[in-house]
Amino acid sequence: MKYILISILFVNNIFGCAVCYGSPDEPAVKAAQAGILFLLGVVGCVLSGFAVFMYKLSRKSKEV
Repeated sequence: MKYILISILFVNNIFGCAVCYGSPDEPAVKAAQAGILFLLGVVGCVLSGFAVFMYKLSRKSKEV
């Protein structure tokens, strides 16, 4: 509760980090965007693999 009150009172003094507050053309921002896209790709691949596994498992169970 204390931190919320301090945040409300001093809202003008709270700024984002250099990546969030900086210009969109900085290398740190580009690296953060690339990292997000990479991690989304990894999650997509893992979920796709799981979906294919479930599909193959369901087809095998229908054969038996």
